Amino acid sequence: MDEFRGDEIQPGIDVSSDQSIDAWVRENVESAYHPSCTCKMGADDDQMAVLDSQCRVRGIDSLRVVDSSIFPSITNGNLNAPTMMVAEKAADIIRNRQALVGLETEPWLDQNWATSQRPNEPLRSLNEIEAASASKAKTV
Repeated sequence: MDEFRGDEIQPGIDVSSDQSIDAWVRENVESAYHPSCTCKMGADDDQMAVLDSQCRVRGIDSLRVVDSSIFPSITNGNLNAPTMMVAEKAADIIRNRQALVGLETEPWLDQNWATSQRPNEPLRSLNEIEAASASKAKTV
């Protein structure tokens, strides 16, 4: 496979000492993940649960955590919506408000959901999109 290998891309051949590697990492590395699950909410008998069911930190009076760190495990999607829902629920808990009554409704599904993603024809055909993309690539 050596014939297919190119030169090192990052951090580069000049970054070889522990100090230069540490400096490069500090300067360049970032996380694409949203921090979460650092102080999970859980049942009273869960020794790993930092928070009780009211978002209160166990063993510390007058302290609650209301963000994505209370999730017991990371979600499969973006954290924005679930974090807003946690905040809404925690606000109700803190203010001693009753939870809203759930609706027993079926979600709407397009009758052609298996074969069509949109109810109408696209504004541009796939051929038009590909032609525009190819034209743009030529000018770059």
